[in-house]
Amino acid sequence: MPDLRRLKVWPTMESNPWRQPYLADLTYGEMYRLANAFVPGRKVRILEVGCGQGFLSLELARKGHDVLGIDVDEKVVKTARRVMKSDPYKSKRGTLEYEVSDFSSWNSLGKLYDLVIFNRVLHHIPRPNEVLDKVKHLLTIRGRIICIEYAYDRFERQSATWFYHIRRVLEQAGWFASNKPLSDNIQVSVNRIMKDWREHGRKERLNRFKEMHEPLRKLFRERHFSWEPYIFWDIFMGMRIPSVETEMGFARSLKAMEKALIEKAAISPILFCFVGDALSGKNI
Repeated sequence: MPDLRRLKVWPTMESNPWRQPYLADLTYGEMYRLANAFVPGRKVRILEVGCGQGFLSLELARKGHDVLGIDVDEKVVKTARRVMKSDPYKSKRGTLEYEVSDFSSWNSLGKLYDLVIFNRVLHHIPRPNEVLDKVKHLLTIRGRIICIEYAYDRFERQSATWFYHIRRVLEQAGWFASNKPLSDNIQVSVNRIMKDWREHGRKERLNRFKEMHEPLRKLFRERHFSWEPYIFWDIFMGMRIPSVETEMGFARSLKAMEKALIEKAAISPILFCFVGDALSGKNI
């Protein structure tokens, strides 16, 4: 169940951080904590675009906010609604609703929001400048946007080399599940990693960093911008360490290592957090 307060071991989710509580907390839990740090008030009206299975919308509603999550995928919205209905904390949360809709054509029916959130969604949506312009008109005068986004084109050789060394160590220990193990030839393997990463982005027609960042800065007053660790998520997908204690410790160290490398500018980060206020309003 994609619920940060009801985490359990989920063995069938083999390539997903939800399979272990500590992995879910280091990934999805961190996304919640990052977004929650910039929520502008105690009880605000929130729209989450691309809510997926609803873990973030659910947790924000539990904080007392009124939340609407929309997603184009009917299957994931069905899961979000199921989790919402079974929530043991529902008597104390704000209102929570989900809709199946494509945000580009979605009609807000004149409603305005204090906060609009994109959590690793905007890179999938065509014409992000038009989408963000729509958000601008959905915000109240003191409204805010939080955009936590993946920029695949930022993945460079330094990052790929670090990724190689971590994954290769796990593979040699038999602690990484892969049909195509990396070779001992660093140059060949790093080239392959970079090619696979970038080809996936181009194939899926993901938006590049500039295509998202420029309209964000143009349409909103920047309140916060940061680069966050995210490459470690890809390691978690294939990591299979038999000892729970060892895997937990390794996972925490891996995330901390990537954060430190980002702070020292030793690798190129690929996840950014932009927080912007409505240009028409005053700073909160």
